[in-house]
Amino acid sequence: MLTSWKTILAFTDDTDAGEKITDHAADLAQRCGAHLVGVYGITGHPGEFPADAFARGKAALGAVIARRHAAETDLAAAAGRRFAAATRKRGINSGEFRVIWSGRGAEDAFVNSLRCDLMIVGHPHAAGLPRSWSAERLAIASGVPALLIPESWPAERAIGQNILIGWNASREARRAMVDAMPFLSLATSVTVVVVDAARTPDLFGAEPGADISLVLCRHNIPVQLRQVTSGGGSVAEAILASATEAGCDLIAIGAYSHARTAELIFGGVTRELLARTSVPILLSH
Repeated sequence: MLTSWKTILAFTDDTDAGEKITDHAADLAQRCGAHLVGVYGITGHPGEFPADAFARGKAALGAVIARRHAAETDLAAAAGRRFAAATRKRGINSGEFRVIWSGRGAEDAFVNSLRCDLMIVGHPHAAGLPRSWSAERLAIASGVPALLIPESWPAERAIGQNILIGWNASREARRAMVDAMPFLSLATSVTVVVVDAARTPDLFGAEPGADISLVLCRHNIPVQLRQVTSGGGSVAEAILASATEAGCDLIAIGAYSHARTAELIFGGVTRELLARTSVPILLSH
């Protein structure tokens, strides 16, 4: 069971949102003593003008290509400077910065995500992530846990000190708990939340959530167990309400624990959490 992340990857860019993601990633890398990788996926065609479509001849086409390349290089350099400043500020000596050039987003983003223990992505607009990809897609395709940080989350507020685990006794929930172990081992408080356990008593046993809470206690993790009902609302609403009440700064969930066809038909807890959360989410699959 992984107890610390040693390679953390953050998708970032040269915007304020990207800088905030880098700051959170650097804080976490400092806490874990991890190697930090910044990845900037350039999207669109910077430096492009409508008239470029009418360029003819070797010289004209060469000028268009050179201008686009210079614009991409300038963007990458600006993002790289911000990344370097954030790592220097925290005394991180082990780090690197990678660029996914335009036109190579899908392949390179996936490959880069495999080369880490944890990836960090902005939410719902992922700075530095090619438009054809999303954090959910990366997590599902790569198997690497993804930390999604909402744009509204304050840059100065720490992540992972007060954690909520959404427990539904599924394989994905168990995977999420294991993937969150580096966070859990450093947390001040961990709350295991079981929603509407009475609907499936055979799944949870006599005391829903007690067994998995005991597993965490054996790792010396401070655990509280909460059994809640949705009360006519959704499971996602119950989880978010519990997180707000407990003052949580991270929610750990397993992605898409039901069949994907059912998720498409009924919406799914995962999709609703991602759509409504204002709290960082650790997404596992």
